[in-house]
Amino acid sequence: MFSKFLRQRMALLLTLSALVFSSFSVQAATTLRTQGQWYGYWGWNNATYSNSDIHFDGDDHDFTLYNVKARDRQNQVSWDEVFHSYLNPGRLTIPQYNWRFGYFVADNWSVSLGFDHMKYVMVEDQTVDISGTINRPGFERTDPARGQQKLSDDFLTYEHTDGFNMISLETERFLPLWSWGNKMDLAVFAGVGAGILYPKSNVKLLSGERNDEWHVAGYATTVKVGVEATLWKGFFFRFLGKYGHADMDDVLTSNKGDKADQSFYFDEYIGVFGYRF
Repeated sequence: MFSKFLRQRMALLLTLSALVFSSFSVQAATTLRTQGQWYGYWGWNNATYSNSDIHFDGDDHDFTLYNVKARDRQNQVSWDEVFHSYLNPGRLTIPQYNWRFGYFVADNWSVSLGFDHMKYVMVEDQTVDISGTINRPGFERTDPARGQQKLSDDFLTYEHTDGFNMISLETERFLPLWSWGNKMDLAVFAGVGAGILYPKSNVKLLSGERNDEWHVAGYATTVKVGVEATLWKGFFFRFLGKYGHADMDDVLTSNKGDKADQSFYFDEYIGVFGYRF
């Protein structure tokens, strides 16, 4: 059911993107986004993840966990936390955040480089299907047939919490809807992107040592739609939804070369403030 819901959202985003790109045959409002401009922004996100199968491979284990659930870990939004983390220069990288720099190669058309810092946390104590073998003392599993396993903390801790990081190139096409001189406007946009996944995965497998090395673990592709409001001259606020597919085929699970691989879909809901110049 969840994967069907994700596919429906994917179809909706692609449809909205096509409408934005095709609408440029219709006359729109005067644009404030002109060729040669640069922009930058900073903001925050929440994310959701589809269930995924995770395969673990090492000297003493080769097994797969099926339909594993995960969630994000954004800081709570409260007055205390807003000033403690979100707006505190010394703690800006603690919440799930986004930054991006871009250049307008043509009116209403930009390319950009950015960083999406999300957090992926396996739900603790869920029971999932398992197949494969484990030869580590205390966790022996000699029958590779499919069975069930509770993901207790002594069996597995699995997080990309510092984080599920995506470094990506994206392109965006804007459709201005309304403008007031050269100071304020409202526009919708759509775009696509691709990039590498560079997590610092927090993994503790079969009561082994905790591992949390930085590592290029795979790649992701995304589509997005959103709305941008120019608040005054070049200052803007942007809200967007991003839908992506992550292929993580090289996740480090120990300092001995043990690996995991998984692929899943994700949604990201982003609010940012920025400036064009």
